[in-house]
Amino acid sequence: MASEQLKAARADATDAFAPDMTVETALEHARRAFALKKYEQAVEYYATALELQTRKQGEDAPETANLYFSYGKALLENAISQASVLGKEQPENGDEAEGKLSSTGANGKGPILSFSGDADEGIDLFGQAAIAEEEGEEDAEAEDGEPEDDFNAAWEVLELARAIYEKGKDEDDEVKMKLAETYIALGDVSLETEKFDQAITDYSEGLALKLDLLPISSRQIAEAHYKLSIVLDLTSGRLSDAILHAEKALESVDARLAELHDGIDGKLLPESSREAKTDKKGKGKAIGSDVHTDGVRRLTRSQMEAEMKECEGLKEDLALKVEELKTTPSEPTESAPAMAAKALDAELNAQSISVPGQPAVVNDLTSLVVKKKKKAAELDAPAKRRADDGEGDGSPTAKKAKLEEDAQS
Repeated sequence: MASEQLKAARADATDAFAPDMTVETALEHARRAFALKKYEQAVEYYATALELQTRKQGEDAPETANLYFSYGKALLENAISQASVLGKEQPENGDEAEGKLSSTGANGKGPILSFSGDADEGIDLFGQAAIAEEEGEEDAEAEDGEPEDDFNAAWEVLELARAIYEKGKDEDDEVKMKLAETYIALGDVSLETEKFDQAITDYSEGLALKLDLLPISSRQIAEAHYKLSIVLDLTSGRLSDAILHAEKALESVDARLAELHDGIDGKLLPESSREAKTDKKGKGKAIGSDVHTDGVRRLTRSQMEAEMKECEGLKEDLALKVEELKTTPSEPTESAPAMAAKALDAELNAQSISVPGQPAVVNDLTSLVVKKKKKAAELDAPAKRRADDGEGDGSPTAKKAKLEEDAQS
């Protein structure tokens, strides 16, 4: 069920517009606002459409899943744009090469890659994640918290969509694809909010579903591998996995380029000759054209040539990223506390470490104590012996007795 906060937001959005607003009208306005990157307006219109829809069909109806997904995406984009206004991101320069975005992010740490075919839609996920990771708690407390609220709301709404899609994923490939896209969107939310373990889980789920539905040459496959490599790179101890998925993204782009070459040369296989996949029941099925929306067959020759130029740029950027990851210093196998304890032990035991060619130096304090006791015993022993012999008594009485004894003898 949606939270009370989301219900209130939807009700407020509905009241803000004309009473004769319909679901279709609200959706039309929402899509237009989203396309123009007016995300705050898109959020309001999607909220209105969702409120009107749930009043008729209920919150858990399968028909509302797409609305939940669109509303969640609008909330996510609005949160990102607000974070940019509040200074969490630095604006990018506009000198981008045609067909691709600049090769470095806002913070200069990673490439901005667009896999959708529209350079304006590319997101600097490397830059956003790194900047978010560096933000301190003091900066977060100083802000008004609105982006965080939108991130949380986006997660809630996308989770509602995921739960509905999950129920129908085995019945329809389109539903399965929407579920995959929802997992990728949830991963984006987790990456933005620095919940890297959750982002890895969601990206992995989305990638697995897309691999079951799309060919390796699909740009959606490359994008999913790329996003997964980002969050793995930001996670301690997962560098090797980050390299693996970056290489997989590069392989996917290579496959796309080969397919584009075949398309331009007229060598694409006929529709009926494409490789069929096998489902769990053992039935073969061709890749559904309804879910493979970025297929090369859908493109004109000029579009193929333009995309080939884009993919060549993507290939160069991905190759650089792979090399960058491979040259990253290996992370220490021991934790920081363990390394500190080991260093302290070494410092405390430094005196007992022997030097080659020299005897070990040992400071034995007990030897000094024994020697002192031995000297004291040696000094006392002669006195005792003289007392036993009568030589140690120097009193007058003793001397008189000694003289008398000598006289008598």
